[in-house]
Amino acid sequence: MKLLQNRRKQFEQLTSPLGHELFRIAYWRLANKDDAEDVVQETYLRAFRSFHTFQIGSNIKAWMTRILLNVISDTMKKRIRLPDLIPIDDEYDQIEALADPSAMAQDPQAQLIEREIQPELRQALQQLPTALLHPLLLRELEDMSYSEIAAVLDIPAGTVMSRLFRARKVLKDNLNRITTANQTAGEVLHDMC
Repeated sequence: MKLLQNRRKQFEQLTSPLGHELFRIAYWRLANKDDAEDVVQETYLRAFRSFHTFQIGSNIKAWMTRILLNVISDTMKKRIRLPDLIPIDDEYDQIEALADPSAMAQDPQAQLIEREIQPELRQALQQLPTALLHPLLLRELEDMSYSEIAAVLDIPAGTVMSRLFRARKVLKDNLNRITTANQTAGEVLHDMC
C-alpha cells in the first residue's frame, strides 16, 4: 500500500506541471474543449497505468506527450468509425436552447487558447496530415527541440526537420487557399447586400 502511495506521489510530482501543455496540444488538434479535456484525462490514466515502465531521469514531457498523441490518434480513429449522433427528442433541443452559450468564455484556459489561434489558422492546421501536424505543434506550440520531438515521435531528427519544412510549406499553402476563399465569399456576400 505504501509503495502504491509513493508511486502515486512521484507520478503526480512529475506530471502535474504538464497538464496545461498537454491540454493545449489536445485542444489544437481536436478543436473542442471537452474532447481535449477527455483526451488529457485518458492520457494521465494511461500514463499512471504504465508509470512502472517510465525510467526516472528520462524526459517526462516527451513520455507524456507521446502518450497524449497516441490517445489523440485513437480518438480521431473513433470519430471516423462512429458518426456523430443526432438527437431526436424535443427535450434535448429545449435543454440545448437553455444552455449558456458563454460557458466556454467563462473558462480562462479555453479563452487563452481561443485568443492564441485565428479560425483560419486552426482550419489550416486541421487539414495537415498527422505526420506533419504533430512535429509542427511540438515545435511551435511547445517549443521542443528537434531531438525532443524525435524522441516523442520515435523518428530520426533529420526526419523531424524535413517534416517541419514540409508542414510549414503545406500550412502556408492551406492558409493562402482558405484566406482567398474567405475573401471571395466575403466579396460575394458584400455584393449581395
